Amino acid sequence: MTKLYSLLMIFMILVSCKSDSLTDIENQQPGNQETNFNFGNSAQRDFHGLVLATNGTAVSGATVTIGSSTVQTNAKGLFVIKNASVKENFAYIKVTKAGFVNGSRTMVPTSGSNRINIMMIPATTTSTVASGATATVSLPNGTKVKFDGSFKDASGNGYTGNVNVSLFHLKPSDQYLNELMPGSLLANNTAGNARIMETFGMLHVQLTGASGQNLQIANGHTAEMTVAIDAAQTSTAPATIPLWSFNETTGIWQEEGVATKVGSAYVGNVSHFSWWNCDAQFPQCLLNVHIQNSTAQPLSNVTVKIFRQNQNSTSAITDGNGNASGIVPAGENLTLKIYDACNNVILTNNIGPFTNNSTNTLPAITIAQSLSNTITISGTLKDCSGNNVTNGVANLSYTAGTNYFSNFSTLVTNGSFSFNVLSCAASQQLTFAGADFTNLQTTGDINFTATSPTTNLGNLTVCTAATEFITSQTDTQPVKYYLAPINAGGSSQTPVPNPNYAFYVSSQSATGGFYLNSQNPIGVGTFTSNFTLESAGGVINANGNNLTLQVSNYGAVGQYIDFTVNGTYTNNTGLHTLSVTGHVIRDN
Repeated sequence: MTKLYSLLMIFMILVSCKSDSLTDIENQQPGNQETNFNFGNSAQRDFHGLVLATNGTAVSGATVTIGSSTVQTNAKGLFVIKNASVKENFAYIKVTKAGFVNGSRTMVPTSGSNRINIMMIPATTTSTVASGATATVSLPNGTKVKFDGSFKDASGNGYTGNVNVSLFHLKPSDQYLNELMPGSLLANNTAGNARIMETFGMLHVQLTGASGQNLQIANGHTAEMTVAIDAAQTSTAPATIPLWSFNETTGIWQEEGVATKVGSAYVGNVSHFSWWNCDAQFPQCLLNVHIQNSTAQPLSNVTVKIFRQNQNSTSAITDGNGNASGIVPAGENLTLKIYDACNNVILTNNIGPFTNNSTNTLPAITIAQSLSNTITISGTLKDCSGNNVTNGVANLSYTAGTNYFSNFSTLVTNGSFSFNVLSCAASQQLTFAGADFTNLQTTGDINFTATSPTTNLGNLTVCTAATEFITSQTDTQPVKYYLAPINAGGSSQTPVPNPNYAFYVSSQSATGGFYLNSQNPIGVGTFTSNFTLESAGGVINANGNNLTLQVSNYGAVGQYIDFTVNGTYTNNTGLHTLSVTGHVIRDN
């Protein structure tokens, strides 16, 4: 089955229609063909994102550039760029780090917080060939490149010596196609018309010399490129197909040559290397959607997919305002599907066809609670001094997720964050990580159970130096912070009443002490009785009060215990509200 990867991971609501034929002169560089894509006017937009390697690990210290703004990813691979200079309908995000192929994404930015996922490919040598001799470098699936032995350096001078060749074949069926490929599938054909593409396979080729310098094919020479076709696409693959090279200056694919189907592969000659794409082309238009719950609250981080005649597309993810937007084929009957957190289809609509170069906004799509659980998750990030984090991001990931990017994220506003998300269960196991980009600190991973309709995580300390912490707030009083040393584990009572039914947490510092003693079963669970705590000078007994202790993680010795206490209690001064969050290392 042919896979149509035509929906960019781009999110927006257009507030006005632009001219159908606008050429962005500012984006045109010498040697770059002009395009009639509607870029829109200049704009300032906010972005946040996650950069991972192909094995799912975070890429820290990567350089992220949007317009004239540049930042580094943190230890979790997260980044934030605010007020970046972009176009209303086009933003080009570039990510670089030594040892990796350059990553990038293009998108239509919203006026809210735009989320970006990028997966970086390690730059590993596939084979080494010698200049001056014909050589072929192959991958196990039959994808290969045949060189005639003529190479040049970045200055255009002929190169003699060994050439390290790195090949990466990106299949249309790859789970992470949209995160791995450069830019998007927005393209410019030889006539200067903007197009959306359907890929039959991409190939990245990197050539380096013995000293690590970048090389290219010599002037007047070509290389023969063979790209294997996915088995599911072989029967529908056309006999000839346009070749497209990715322009790293503009962020747009450019039509450049033709490949011919030979058996189960496309074969074509190219005169330079970076990314190449074997793609069919379609007229394009913009599609905007807004997704909300039954009370008209916008739903963020919702996966939306577009299908053309039963062919798959990539996903778009709604932003914090519930908006998603993408470039889709014009003149085609399309199917829109919405997915919950467990990748279950919860809503299907038939849409289109739409006019070429048009902008189309669908009526708001409402997800009823009967279709999927809606959970609001909120909290506040505090720095090590107890101040609200002003330049940060909140990130939630599924504990049992099968996709590296199966997570929610949002920018923090004066410390506060809030997600209205679709969940596949009334109680959802999640992992939270918060980041403070001003002080370059994180919370670390905090496991918890999100419960419909609302879960408030309270105040969370973003303090890398603190490997464990407890926060406690009574009523509207200032939050109390307890940092190391913190003791936690089996009951501190001697003798232990029942080792299977007791654990404690305690911290004593110059600012005061915190004590929690539970006579409930050790391990993960929710308890409304048989525990006591002290954090404000007096002992509070859960029995007879309306308090809930939730232990969401109880690790082995040396690992973390994550817990919260929420509710109300009464003492001699009246009724009080209590909120406690703990992320502590188990000592015994």
